Amino acid sequence: MKTFLLRRFHALKTTERHWLRKTMGVLLVIGGLLGFLPVLGYWMLPLGLALLAVDFAFVRRFNRRALVWWERRRRQINGEHRDNTGDNPSRARKRP
Repeated sequence: MKTFLLRRFHALKTTERHWLRKTMGVLLVIGGLLGFLPVLGYWMLPLGLALLAVDFAFVRRFNRRALVWWERRRRQINGEHRDNTGDNPSRARKRP
């Protein structure tokens, strides 16, 4: 089931039917905003934004910023630290 859904999502992102991709993206975002209702869920919001990011640069930038924020927040909560050597975790100093 999981591979079936992943294939369908990938096919929707890569096809030339942009009208279907945009429509599904908008409907998923609206459904995600109404996630407090039964059947609809907050999981629909990132999925809709991922579909819209294929066609719209401002949504792509928003997605990227949200992912970076989420990763930084996760690292902060888990107590993972990096020094200022860049994004390469292998170059980060080990704490004693």
